Amino acid sequence: MATTIIPSNLIVTITESYSLNGVNYGNSMSKTYLENSQVSQRVMSIKGKGAESNSYTSMLALSTEDSQGQVVKADYKYFRITNLDTVNTLNLRIFNGVEYFAFQVLPASSFLLMDAGTDSPAAATTVLAFSDITAIAGQSSSASDDIDIEFIIVTA
Repeated sequence: MATTIIPSNLIVTITESYSLNGVNYGNSMSKTYLENSQVSQRVMSIKGKGAESNSYTSMLALSTEDSQGQVVKADYKYFRITNLDTVNTLNLRIFNGVEYFAFQVLPASSFLLMDAGTDSPAAATTVLAFSDITAIAGQSSSASDDIDIEFIIVTA
């Protein structure tokens, strides 16, 4: 296939800066992800959990091919989701085809997956590899208020 896309590097920099009693604390860390050719970025509304607390809004699927709302999970490099709401928490649910892993993203906060794995809360000896993730969904912690989120995923 001929393409005009030229793969490029993603550089992620996290900077912490804190001063307490005249003493400065913090650090800066950069990580470069080489040869990326696809990016999906979206701002979307996530429904409140309402009366049914098991009601989630689908955000992204990961599979073996690119498709509407879906990316190739084997090409995963980087994922960030930001809760744009200033009051309500984002209940983030990650599914690996067998079980769900839940994370809370507080108001005006972000959740990053910078590498291909995270510990499972169910068993501390189990690692959930990003290559195992099949779906990412979320819900507002509010029974009635929707929230806005932004996510970006970069793939090879």
